[in-house]
This record gives sequence, C-alpha cells and structure tokens, in this order.
Amino acid sequence: MGIKRKQNYRKTTMRRELFKYISVLGISCIVMIVLYLIFTWAAMLIGFILPANYNEQYINQIAPKVKSASVVTEAVIPPGSAYIVLDKKNENKWYGNMEEKDIAIARKVVAGNVPTYYGQKVYSVIEREQDYCVIQSYLRPQFSSPVLKKYLPDFEWTSIVILIGLIITASFIITTIFAKQFSKNLNILSKMTNSIKNQDLDFEQQHSTIQEFDDVMVSLIEMRDALKNSLETQWKLEHTKKEQIAALAHDIKIPVTIIKGNAELLSLSDQSEEQSLYTKYILNAGDKIEQHIRLLIMMSKTEEALTVQKNNVSLSALVYNLIEDTKAYSKYKSVEIVYKTEHQDDIDIYIDPSLLHRALMNILTNAVDYTPEQGKIMLDMAYQNQRIFFTITDQGNGFSSEALEKGVQLFYRGDKSRNSDGHYGMGLTFAEYVIKLHNGTLLLQNDPVTGSGQVKVELNVSSAI
Repeated sequence: MGIKRKQNYRKTTMRRELFKYISVLGISCIVMIVLYLIFTWAAMLIGFILPANYNEQYINQIAPKVKSASVVTEAVIPPGSAYIVLDKKNENKWYGNMEEKDIAIARKVVAGNVPTYYGQKVYSVIEREQDYCVIQSYLRPQFSSPVLKKYLPDFEWTSIVILIGLIITASFIITTIFAKQFSKNLNILSKMTNSIKNQDLDFEQQHSTIQEFDDVMVSLIEMRDALKNSLETQWKLEHTKKEQIAALAHDIKIPVTIIKGNAELLSLSDQSEEQSLYTKYILNAGDKIEQHIRLLIMMSKTEEALTVQKNNVSLSALVYNLIEDTKAYSKYKSVEIVYKTEHQDDIDIYIDPSLLHRALMNILTNAVDYTPEQGKIMLDMAYQNQRIFFTITDQGNGFSSEALEKGVQLFYRGDKSRNSDGHYGMGLTFAEYVIKLHNGTLLLQNDPVTGSGQVKVELNVSSAI
C-alpha cells in the first residue's frame, strides 16, 4: 500500500526549529536590554530619573551657600548624601553624619592623597574660613520622585530586577509558543500510536510541519498498513483452517458411523465373552470419536456463528444434570462424585443452559478420565452476589507447569503428567470459550493439599449485563 505525500506543507527540521528558538530567545533578550536603555534615557530626559552625576552638579550649585553658612546642616546637602566638617588645623571632626570608615577617606581626600572619586562614591570638598566641608554622594542614577526614593531608593537594582523579570517573561512566552507547536505534532503522533494500540487501523494519514515528525508519521502509516495486511492474512488463514477442520470433521463422521453401525450389528449376534468385550471397546471408542468430532465442528465455528441464547434457569437443576451425566459417564471406572455447597435455596440464574452444560461437562469428564479407578471427584459450588463459583478437583497426578500455562490452548497435549487416552486438547479450549461468553473466568491449578488437578470456574449469572 503506497504512501502519498502531500507537497503543500512547509517543512522544517528540528535543528532549524531549535536554532530559531535560540535566535528568537536571544533577540528578545537584546530587545529587552535596548528597550531598557531607551527607557532610561527617555526618563532622564523628562526628569523622571536623575543622572549619576546629579548630586555632584547639585553640590557645585550649593557650594557658595555652604561656604557662607555659619553651620552646615543636612537640609543644605543633597538628599541621600552624607557630610562631615573638619577643622583646618588638624582636620579633626567637628560635626556631621558621615560614617567613621568614610571619615578616614574624607581626610585623605582633603589632604590630596586619594582621588575625589572613590568607587561609586564621590567626595566633594568645600573650603570654608575655618574648616572643610566634605560631602559624600553616590555616582548612580536615582528617582526624582521623593516617594519612589523612599520605597525604591536604588534605581539600578530596581531597574535590573525589572529587566530580568521582563526577560524571564519574554522567555516563558516564547518557550510556550514553541512548546505548543511541538505539542501539536506530538499529539498527532500520540493519536496515531493509540489508534494502532487499540487496533483501530482505519485512521487517516496526517502530516507535520517538522520533517522528523513527518518521517515518524509516515513510518507509522507503513507499520499500520503492514499490520493490517498481516492481520487480514492471519484472519484468512485462520478462517481457512477452521473451514478445513470442519470439512475434515464432517468427512470423518461417515467412516465412524459405518464402524459404529457394524459394531452394533456385531453386538446383536451371538458372541463369546471376549468378542463382546472387544465390541464394547469399539462402540466406546466410536462414541469418543463422535464427541471429539462435535468439539472439532464447534471449535471451527467463528465467534459470530456461536451465539449465546441466555434465559433464566434453575441452578439446582443445572447442578443435578451435571452430576447425573457425570455419574453416567464415570460408570466404567466406578468414580464417585462428591458434591458440596453451602447454598441450599434454589435460585434462577441467567445463562445459556445448553452451552454451559457442555462446557462444564468437558471439565468434569476430563476429571473422570484423569481420576484412577475407585477414585473421587470433588465438585464444590458457591453462589455470591450474582456470581457462581465452581471448583472441580480430581485425584490425578496434577497439572505440569507447562499445562498450567497452555492447558486451554487448542490441541494442546504436552502434559505428560496427565496422560489419558482419547484427549486431543479441545475440551478445555471449548469450556474456556463458553465461560468467557458468560463473562466468567477459568483457572487451572493444582490442589494445594493433594497436588491433584483442580479447575476453578467463576461465572456472572446476572441478567443485568
């Protein structure tokens, strides 16, 4: 099945998309920084932000006032600055609010030992008649608004935090946009894989804008087509196999009927005891062959052909018929059927009586065949919450580990520990199939006490299904 590629899709690659993402992210960061610089420059033009040398210029303007003032106060110096007044003779501190560590630098500035600019601080010296007034201010932009100065005293850190926040926001938006594009393509892949997982193989081919994703989608379509062809081929083979089994079973019925007919005629004639025994063996073998032929025909039917016709049936009647038919079957071995139940009241259950009877009889007859002469078969039954639980235990050798795994497979006969003549691996297969049609389960195990073979059946017998 060919794959048609649509050519009207603009294709890109993961490498290109990754490069685009990094490029867009880098450009957005550069744009944020440029906008930050433009905003700062514009804010300085309109006076919203004061430049870094504003205090220094302001101090130059107020220098005459400071020289003529009898006493320098904080009201004279720029807001946010510190000052100290030093004696001219020995440079002792007279008064001021400058910190001690900065006073030592102020003395050095007055003595000319250090530059006026010290780090981000600038020291302005105003010489008066009897003293020096040293004003310390910062070389950094600041807000002109007193309110902003109070709550956001450091413009640099405030603006950096805002810039980082904008970069993070832009990165989140860009990442989200690119992630949605990838998520859209991943959702398409997920839907296709889920359709294949659920065996829905009729979904339409879809395309992605990313080349790598599109290649995976094309591979999934090819896998879908191969799987569909494989399933169709397998179904045809199974269908042919079932038809051949059914035809062979019908063909076998003719010679079996002839054999049984002649054996029955022989049984009516005068025979010795030994001849009568051999004739009985032939008739018993013919009955078993007919039983297996019926199972073959039943197993060759498709699931659609085997319909379930449920109705309300007496539980006690079902169990009674099972026990009586098993007793009749087990007469040749004198096997005892031990029935146990804690449920005494008769109830109606919603089942297909014919199919379920045949399915349970397959399990019971197997148990008879695997139980030695004069042995016992335990049939335990329990009823609870619209569910029936049957436990059938024989006194045979028990199931091997391989049989516990494969015992219900069609034609399985690999269990050497439970050899019995006339069994061809169909009875348990049919039983499990019928039990599943009744929304039940069949479990093979060995009795934990005796080690004998044990089959557990659970059935849903409610009509509200």
